[in-house]
Amino acid sequence: MPEKSVAKENFILQSEGLRLRVFTATPQSGDAPFPSVQIHHAGGGYEPVYEHMAVALAERGFVGITMIHRGYPGSQGRMEYGKGEITDIGNLTEEMLTRSSIDPERMGIMGYSRGAHNAILAVERYDYFRAGALWSTPVEMVDHVQVNPWIAEMFGGFPEDVPEEYRIRSSIHFVEQINCPLLLIHGQIDDVVPVRHTLRLAEALKQNHKPFELKLFPHEGHIWSFAGFDHNWQLTVDFFERHLK
Repeated sequence: MPEKSVAKENFILQSEGLRLRVFTATPQSGDAPFPSVQIHHAGGGYEPVYEHMAVALAERGFVGITMIHRGYPGSQGRMEYGKGEITDIGNLTEEMLTRSSIDPERMGIMGYSRGAHNAILAVERYDYFRAGALWSTPVEMVDHVQVNPWIAEMFGGFPEDVPEEYRIRSSIHFVEQINCPLLLIHGQIDDVVPVRHTLRLAEALKQNHKPFELKLFPHEGHIWSFAGFDHNWQLTVDFFERHLK
């Protein structure tokens, strides 16, 4: 079956004086405005797979959007691990809202690992999003730094030194501010972001009467198998189909 026509664009987003690179893929058939999904990359950095995901979404009738976050090659600034990046997501969304191809009532967001961390913090801060998909999400930073002590440098120190820097980056503290359904996916043998993060998030969502779906995979770690990725990608696309179309 031939690929559906998709318009691809690279542009520079200005955010807090920084130049950040953005890629979009827009359907060239169907009636605009379209639903859209932002895809936020993991801590390992921006890779071609994120643009492939955006194009795959465009072939399904969404505008796919992905950005190189501050501090990564291709964008300016330094990594802040869930602080300035959330402002950047807000500025990206405002830019997208100026485009006639984007339906402001059907905007979604997703991310993997650090990208999911940024995505949920954005869902909690902003009211733009109508659905969010979170893959392998760290939600409590004091716990997270104990497993990954290298992130303390981006926070300005360890929890006893800068407790507020950990609190404001811990999405588990702001669950009551979530106003859209979430899809939570996690591998149960993840040793980088242990599954207890997502289980804690699911419990908090339940206690706050927030809609969510939880998918756990007993044989998947932090880096998913090829089969695991394909399966979880399909779950994610199906989720956005249900909530944004």
